[in-house]
Amino acid sequence: MNPESRRVGTMNRLAGFLVVLVLAVSGNAALAATECNTPPPNPPLSGTVVGGVVINAGDFCVLAGANVSSGVQVNSGGILITCGSSISGGIVANGAANLIIGAGADEEVPPVNFVCPGNVINGAVRISNTGSGAPILAPAPSISVERNAITGGVHLIGNQGMIVVANDMINGGLFCSNNMFDLDDEGTPSIINGALHCKFTDE
Repeated sequence: MNPESRRVGTMNRLAGFLVVLVLAVSGNAALAATECNTPPPNPPLSGTVVGGVVINAGDFCVLAGANVSSGVQVNSGGILITCGSSISGGIVANGAANLIIGAGADEEVPPVNFVCPGNVINGAVRISNTGSGAPILAPAPSISVERNAITGGVHLIGNQGMIVVANDMINGGLFCSNNMFDLDDEGTPSIINGALHCKFTDE
């Protein structure tokens, strides 16, 4: 074998090794996500959380004052309430039972008395195929996105329940497709920088 052939063979083996190494590192990173299941009266998940958060079927996750890197993923049947948290990497939910991503200031007073300030979300929010809402959270909407600062876009696709998007700062546009209901802003519209492809109930 000539030196050039040996060099090419060595380079190919090295490239193959690097691919395996990258896949192994990526797999380990995916496994590092923290599964959150903190239904009241358990304390919420707070503080610094590296590697992301995942909410699986049957999990009821409350984030309060958390600083999450690598995003939040809500799988089918999961419930997420996040208040006053910072999430880098965005939020992705597919088939969730209920999502409360911040709540309105009007809900902090009687008779609701539910204090849930908005969040800082560095990334996009993509919510699809959410059900009509979890009975345990009734009469809350199945999706609430209120008082948040979101650097990416918000995408709402194929959701079955009531959706509130109110008093947010959204810098990547707001997009809707195939939802059962139009959105409600509860009289406090969001500031949306970018495209707006949603209809609100008061329009």
